[in-house]
Amino acid sequence: MHALALLLCPLLLLAAACAARGPDPADPPHPGADNPCAPGGTARPPREHVVATTVTPDGQIVDWIPIESQTPDGKIATPPAGPEGASPPPPASPGGAAPAQSPAAATVQLGPRGPAGTVPVLRPRRPQCDCLPGYVQQADGSCAALASRCSGEGGMASSKSFTTCCQGLTPIASMARVDGACVTTAPDAHLCAQCGDGACGAGENDCNCPGDCGGARP
Repeated sequence: MHALALLLCPLLLLAAACAARGPDPADPPHPGADNPCAPGGTARPPREHVVATTVTPDGQIVDWIPIESQTPDGKIATPPAGPEGASPPPPASPGGAAPAQSPAAATVQLGPRGPAGTVPVLRPRRPQCDCLPGYVQQADGSCAALASRCSGEGGMASSKSFTTCCQGLTPIASMARVDGACVTTAPDAHLCAQCGDGACGAGENDCNCPGDCGGARP
């Protein structure tokens, strides 16, 4: 009896540990027709309240949604009245034909119209993605992995170049003093520095790290 208990106890303990651990984490998404955003993201859910879908002559997909679904409370503002003394619409051409459209208006071809009370919303041609941690959104809506390389002290880091500051460094503004005023020299990037260590290091100055460089932030 004691021998059987000794055999069963480790099995019971192992089963309890597995149950406490819970299910294994889900694998990252794989590329495919069901998720064109993989492996760096998940496809964004389709637009809600779509009551009809049409296709323009050039192949653009148009979703038609109820006009009241554009606002949370369903209330649509009334367009303002036209200014007094506004010129009347252009007269019809001889023979009853409609007046000629402007070049800009003539290029808009929605194709079939949706149901009454709906408005058109162009569907993006590229897949819209929600990026996972460790990935960044690109201009085309896809998700790109952050670069494994990092910028050292005095280097620049930017989401556009998929670079980050190395561990232990702090991203600060890249600034310089021009005509006595502090000016940002790289609006879309950050300088990687050890600001706060008491030494005025590479790239630091009285504008972006006054505590280390003996200045007062303007």
